[in-house]
Amino acid sequence: MSETGAPAASKRYEFEFHGTGGEYFGIWIVNLALTVLTLGIYSAWATVRTRRYFRGNTVLAGHSFDYHASPIRILIGRAIALTLLISYNFSVYFSPYALLFWVPLFLAVLPWLINSSLRFNARNTSYRNVRFNFTGKYGEAVVAYVLWPILGFLTLGFLMPLARRVADYYYVNHHTFGGRPFETEFSAWHIYRIFLLAIGLGVILVLVLGGLLAAAIAAMPHGQTFDPNHPNAFMPLFFLVLITFEVAFIVLGIAIATMVFNLVISNTVLDGRHKLGAHLSALRVAWIMITNIILTMLTLGIFYPWAQVRIARYRVEHLSLEAASDLDEFTSKTFGTQNAVGEEIAGFFDLDFGL
Repeated sequence: MSETGAPAASKRYEFEFHGTGGEYFGIWIVNLALTVLTLGIYSAWATVRTRRYFRGNTVLAGHSFDYHASPIRILIGRAIALTLLISYNFSVYFSPYALLFWVPLFLAVLPWLINSSLRFNARNTSYRNVRFNFTGKYGEAVVAYVLWPILGFLTLGFLMPLARRVADYYYVNHHTFGGRPFETEFSAWHIYRIFLLAIGLGVILVLVLGGLLAAAIAAMPHGQTFDPNHPNAFMPLFFLVLITFEVAFIVLGIAIATMVFNLVISNTVLDGRHKLGAHLSALRVAWIMITNIILTMLTLGIFYPWAQVRIARYRVEHLSLEAASDLDEFTSKTFGTQNAVGEEIAGFFDLDFGL
């Protein structure tokens, strides 16, 4: 509300990305070389440099984001994760019964690992000197990342869309900016509609490709049989159909993820007033990601930095914020509410466990 009592006019801001593949290549090649020379130790510093570059080139209303993490904290987290991984491999190698110990342990530790990483990255990200935070609790993470996925599996996937919604709710609704909460909410039908569409397309895809394969087999010369273990004139067609099938399902998976992302972000508000928006094209994202993979393979990895910048630019530049008040006023108000958050930033157990 303004001083006159009238509601303040909202203003729409589009996110921008200013990074380039050439710039990131210089960072990436140095990171890669030093990581190899230090037998992986430098990877923690490489991660910080990479995140700082991508956040620093993400711009909203003329101001960029920033990343403040300590590489040592990331290194500690990775050392713990690597120790657990090595212990798991050795114990399972000598005794398969060790799985009876590791599976329950993994399920018990997973929520803590997720919470720690989310809290670490949120608290070390800022916009205009205002910090983000993550306030999720262990018990809630158990429900979101362990119990609901198990329930979805036991119902043969029927409850998986609801499990995904619970995970998205947990992720978004426990993030804050300067102490102000994010919140997302959408109906079960909206997410089921996405998964039902994907199932329908998947069934059509199987029927079409299966029909083509059956027709090709039927058209084979009389007396010739199909044997995948012995090459014949049919084999190129068989592999073409197989590759098409795999690529199509990869595209379908990317499309589902993109549509769910749009749904979650477009129903997210900050402090109950400032609305986020996402309008990514599922097919465009799939095209970018698949061509990125192909070009990276064809260039023996050299295209990787351009691939990362390419997908980052598309994702960022299809996000928006509709602020209910002037953004300067908004950030100054949130800055005043983040003192309690700042006191917790140095918490010892906020580690990043990504390998």
